[in-house]
Amino acid sequence: MKQLARANRARFFKLLMIGGALVPAAAMAQAQPADAQGAGEGQTDTSGIDNIVVTARFRNEKLQDTPLSVSALNANIIQNSVLLDVQNIQKFLPNVQLARVSFAGNALAASIRGVSFADLEKTFDPAIGISIDGVFLGTNTGANVDFFDLESVEVLRGPQGTLYGRNTIGGTISMRRTKPTGELGATLHGRYGSYGTYDLDAVVNLPKIGDVASIKLFGLLRKSDSFTRNRYTGEREKGRDFWNIGGSMLLDLGPDTTALLSVDYQKDRSGYPSTVNLTQASGLPFGAGGNICDFTLAIGLGDLGCASQGYLKQAKENYTLANTSLPFRSFIDGVNGSLEINTKLGGFKLTAITGYRNTNDSLLEENTGAPPIPVAPGVALPLFVAARDQSYKQFSQEVRISGNLTDRIDIVAGAYYLHTNYFIKPYPYNGARAAQAYILNGPVQNFTAGQRLDSFAVFAESIIKLGSNVRLTVGGRYTWETKDFNIDFTVPGAFSAKAKKTFSDPTGRVILDWKPNPDTMLYASWSRGFRSGGFNGRATSATSIGPYNPEKVDSYEAGAKSEFFGGKLRLNPTAFWVNYNNKQEDIIRAAGAGTETIVENAASARIWGLELEMQARPTPDLTLRASGGYLNGRYKTFLIPNLANPGTFIDVSSQRNFRRAPKVSFNAGVDYGMQVSSADRVTFTLDYAFIDDLTASPLADTTGARRDVIPAYGTLDASIALLHEGSAIKNLRVSAYARDLLNKGGRLANVLDAGLFYFGVVAPRQQFGIEATVKF
Repeated sequence: MKQLARANRARFFKLLMIGGALVPAAAMAQAQPADAQGAGEGQTDTSGIDNIVVTARFRNEKLQDTPLSVSALNANIIQNSVLLDVQNIQKFLPNVQLARVSFAGNALAASIRGVSFADLEKTFDPAIGISIDGVFLGTNTGANVDFFDLESVEVLRGPQGTLYGRNTIGGTISMRRTKPTGELGATLHGRYGSYGTYDLDAVVNLPKIGDVASIKLFGLLRKSDSFTRNRYTGEREKGRDFWNIGGSMLLDLGPDTTALLSVDYQKDRSGYPSTVNLTQASGLPFGAGGNICDFTLAIGLGDLGCASQGYLKQAKENYTLANTSLPFRSFIDGVNGSLEINTKLGGFKLTAITGYRNTNDSLLEENTGAPPIPVAPGVALPLFVAARDQSYKQFSQEVRISGNLTDRIDIVAGAYYLHTNYFIKPYPYNGARAAQAYILNGPVQNFTAGQRLDSFAVFAESIIKLGSNVRLTVGGRYTWETKDFNIDFTVPGAFSAKAKKTFSDPTGRVILDWKPNPDTMLYASWSRGFRSGGFNGRATSATSIGPYNPEKVDSYEAGAKSEFFGGKLRLNPTAFWVNYNNKQEDIIRAAGAGTETIVENAASARIWGLELEMQARPTPDLTLRASGGYLNGRYKTFLIPNLANPGTFIDVSSQRNFRRAPKVSFNAGVDYGMQVSSADRVTFTLDYAFIDDLTASPLADTTGARRDVIPAYGTLDASIALLHEGSAIKNLRVSAYARDLLNKGGRLANVLDAGLFYFGVVAPRQQFGIEATVKF
């Protein structure tokens, strides 16, 4: 009966979603006047700070009137501070850590307020929601979006379990691209920088076709070398090699109805710096607790598999020389599409958003960072090779309605459906799909795995005016998710397993806000986030596939949004407390001669912290920016099975790191503009950001070498630009920039204890460049 009920429920939701998508087309005749300006737009007061309008609650609200921890970046900030992609925005945001992940195509590791999840296995769900034009990504592959043709970026901190897509327990990053203008015009951009970097962008808007269709075409190209050189050949390792083309069409289907269709294709053949070996000998036999360092020592190859040839050596070289001769390849091909329809039903706005993504990403790299291993005269082989290929498809449909129920109560309500299907298999290496892991070219792990996901949700939220200056926000969401998983293992031991499970839970939030005066808002809130359980897609035995359990986050927050001196100074402080139950932790551990990735549920954790965002505009030409965050996160308990005494557990919380939660992070920046003629203006931008020590590996390093810690670092960025406005050329911008001005070479950006080996990933530091943008 339960299975029949679930099947009927699934059919009902699918019909609801399809019907919801078709309703706007049938409702054109009932449409009403369109809403006001969209997200990211606002009126500029030359005597004060810009009033940015955000859509964080699916309503057009001024940033200072939104009782949430939300930061907004518009196109000007993105351009002036040379923000290249999503990971770059962390320097503006308190308690936000973002990093590119090399091990999947254009992937992103995100942490907001200490809530993070960085593994790339597609049976695992991201903890931070990434949204592009209202379409949520079901995986963090492809989530490190290049900042190109963007209208706005909004970052919401804390659980967003009411209005937004699934699994937003840590926060949401929402990006909006520009819409077709219906007027003939073009924007061309070029950039040349360090390490042979050259980027080309183009956006072309075509004249409106009749009174109906506005079309925009776009394309981008990213090319560069790596900042690292192969120490044996002296040649630079490969860097970015990415292009993307697409278009969008905006249809005016009536006085109150629009449809926006967007399609793009991307091809990424990028390479990345080779990994760095941090492995230290354990003294145990390889395959029985020993690691790759023990392996090379035992077979007479000395320390070739050890940190003495890796981390200890490469740190002195500022990580600019790489050991391995096997290029790090991380490719992705994908087709993405979305359709957003907006119309009116009586006094309510109806929105239907359909999303589709079809991607294939592949990985081929030497995983330990060890030098080539000599196996015969004139013959050297890579030590440990990873080779995998993953395909992923996603379809989503969201339908929501919004409007006023009375003059004191509004509502946003809707339904959401997400279907994903992924499959992982070996990637060709040495001419064959022999395995996904090799030691000295010998296959040690070969398997295929896949999963189908169906996620359904219904949600509603209302803002209730309790008085002229007091509001109560109440919202809830109920989510059902079914995961159908399978795995077939052939090397080293054959097994097949299948599993299916449904997870469900309610989430919600309550916000009370009060404006004691027009320039100040105080608010307090509770919100709950939910991330469903699942299965371990890289398990090596039938007993380790799971399932693992769902996790829940309860967040309590209080804050203020205030302006002083006629809007010239803005201060937004926030305090929060988070209770974390059944926290999911991804751990890579040794499994014979290979590794496996599993998720464990930590029993409980708690996080508390403070945030402050400040902006000042003492003169129309000068803007000052600063923000800071403090985080205190720890496990209360972390229980694992006691293998020596079945049925009992051991608390290992003292041996577990609360990852990507630096105690202190802050940034400060200045923008200054100077008019040099009636048509020309010069602008200067300076940004400094600091991030305290943070741990990136879930397992604490017990050797005392602090390999689990990414050392604190600061970055100083600067840019200068000349802006010209004319009649033939609407806008010409020529600029020069410096990133991480004071530090050369590279730094450790991520580390991980994989059991068989301990490795690190590096990122470049100092970079220079010039760029030009012209608009016709």
